Amino acid sequence: MMPPWRQRTYDPPQFNPYSEKEAALAGQEWDMQRIGQCPGIPGFEALMAESLEALGEPGMVERLLRRLGEALGSHKVVLFCPLPGSDDPLAAYQWGMPDDFLARYANLIQGCDAWSEALERQEGAALARGGSLSQQLVSTPELRRGAFYADYLRPLGIDAMVNSIVEASPAVGMHVLAMYNDLGQSEFTPEQFARLRAATPWVRSLMRAQRRLQQAKRHTSALERTLDQLPLGVMHVNRRGELRYLNDHARAWLGIEDACRILLHSATGWQARQPLQLAQIHPALVPLLGTSLSTQTPVSARLQPQHAGAPATLVALAAPLRGGTAPATGEALAQFILVPETPPHAGATVSVCSTLYGLTPAEAALLPLLLQGMTPREIADTRQVKMPTVRSQLASLYAKTGTRGQAELAQRVLRVAALVA
Repeated sequence: MMPPWRQRTYDPPQFNPYSEKEAALAGQEWDMQRIGQCPGIPGFEALMAESLEALGEPGMVERLLRRLGEALGSHKVVLFCPLPGSDDPLAAYQWGMPDDFLARYANLIQGCDAWSEALERQEGAALARGGSLSQQLVSTPELRRGAFYADYLRPLGIDAMVNSIVEASPAVGMHVLAMYNDLGQSEFTPEQFARLRAATPWVRSLMRAQRRLQQAKRHTSALERTLDQLPLGVMHVNRRGELRYLNDHARAWLGIEDACRILLHSATGWQARQPLQLAQIHPALVPLLGTSLSTQTPVSARLQPQHAGAPATLVALAAPLRGGTAPATGEALAQFILVPETPPHAGATVSVCSTLYGLTPAEAALLPLLLQGMTPREIADTRQVKMPTVRSQLASLYAKTGTRGQAELAQRVLRVAALVA
């Protein structure tokens, strides 16, 4: 079977799994212009394009293995590598094998894998060529006389194998792409090995891209869970006012059940999902978006949500999302932060901020007003003080908290509020 976990410790400087031509490809990332250059595999360009398009979708790797197996004359293909979200060392993607083939291996072989034992004896040669034909390790007649064949391979309907080392490093371990024949078929040929090796750099690039995508998804999911725990609403919209993201509080306070609306065409039965528009959520949000994007500064306004369970009044702060773009389109985004006009734990938050940043009572008194989205003029009117006094207190607040304006200060205070809540 020769799965990668049976290999001995890998020493990267001694490993050269590619020919000189393949080595030039090995260090490169995905290059769509090279896809059609894989020799001997009909439709390889379409196969790789299809796999890249379906990157991260369930069954993508299995479909790739099936198409490779069909092109190279095998009905059983396995990619030995760690699976997303699993720490199981006996892990693999497969097509054409029984679901329990790895469990059978773990339970029955117990160190009697003739292919792996031969590989350990021939490790240098196998690594140098980047894989092996099974007859290079153990002759087929000798294999058929052993317990490995009788107890494991024959019940699986296998008596020959060809594999290619996809990737090997201390960071990811050993990834191996293997194909197996059916009983009664001839052994794999050097030509089939060469074609499998030619496909290997593309499989490696695809799996690397999938790993990065999975890491990005895990990171995004963690950030979204964090935003859902904050005592504020968060929305991202594009310049056209189309909703791109909202957290749980924004969804609940604004009564949004679905981030998309479904359009039905009764004549054809066709339906399409379109992003929800800002104007559909609350009309007062639309001018905030336009002003914020045109001036590239934060702006705020008060909203009265018409949804049961929402705060009586929300303060909506709109600001361009610096460096923020939609993942799929790269379009610029704006961010809305929604805060109840009388936030829960407001007194405790002000007290913590006062202690944390060494605020004077006059400076601390500005925090609830800033969180309500008041302008300096509104603050001066509310507190019945002169504008120079407010400006001086704000400048001191920004300096003590290390912020550069009202929007950044509000975000800093809201993070403290999340800890107090």
